Amino acid sequence: MKKIYTLFVSLLLTAAIAHSQIHLFLQEQEINVKDTKSAAWVFPVARDLDEAIDDLKDYTKDRSDVRMKNDGDNQVIAEKVSIPSIVTKRGDLIGNGFITENYYGIALIFQLGYDISVNSEEYPAEMANFRNYAKAFMAYHYEQSYSRRIEDLEKEIKSQERQKGQNEGKIENMYKRIDTLTKRNAKEDDEAKIASNNSEITTLESDIQELSDTLPQIQNQIDSMQANMDKLKNESNSFQFAIGSI
Repeated sequence: MKKIYTLFVSLLLTAAIAHSQIHLFLQEQEINVKDTKSAAWVFPVARDLDEAIDDLKDYTKDRSDVRMKNDGDNQVIAEKVSIPSIVTKRGDLIGNGFITENYYGIALIFQLGYDISVNSEEYPAEMANFRNYAKAFMAYHYEQSYSRRIEDLEKEIKSQERQKGQNEGKIENMYKRIDTLTKRNAKEDDEAKIASNNSEITTLESDIQELSDTLPQIQNQIDSMQANMDKLKNESNSFQFAIGSI
C-alpha cells in the first residue's frame, strides 16, 4: 500500500512539474479541417485532449446553449448555430484537438461556409470576439483541469486520514484489552488462564507495534499529498494569471 501511494504522489509531482513548463499562447493559425483550410484560435491544453474536448462541450453548452457532438477523432462540431457574442451570422463551431511534438493543442474554428471561416483579415471584429470566446474557454479548461486533480487529491487525503483514524482506534481498543487482561491476571489463580491471557497480551502488543509503525507512513503520505495539492492550487492560480495576460 505504501508503494502504491508513493508512486501515486510521485507521478502527480512529475505531472505537475511537466505541466508547469507549458508555454501558454493563444494564436490564430490556419488548420486543415474537412479538406479545407480554416482560420482558428489555437492554444495548448492542460493535460490531454479527451479532457479538453469534454470541457469544450460543457463550456459551449453552459455559456452559449450550444451542444457540440463528436465528429471524428478528437473533433466536435455544432452545426448552424448562432453565437451573437462572436458573429451575427449562423455557422459551424468546431473544436479540433491535435498533437505536436511539443504539446497537445486544441483549435477553435467558426465556419460560415464550406471554405469561409471567421478570420482576422475579412472579419477582424468578429475574430476579435472569437478570440475573447476562446480565451475564456482556455481559462475555463485550465481551471477545470486543476480542479479535477485537486479534487482527486482531496479524496486520497481523506481516505488516508480515515485509515489513520481507524488504525489509531484499533490501537486504543487493543490497549484497553491489554489493561483488562492485566487486571484479570492480578486476580487469577489458574496458571493456565494466566498463561492464555499473557499469550493474548503478547499478540496484542505485536499488533499494536505493527499498526503503530503504519502511522508515520500514512502521515507522510498525507503530508506529501497536501503539499502537492497546495502546489497544484498555486499552479492553477499562476495559469489563470498568465491566461488573463495573453
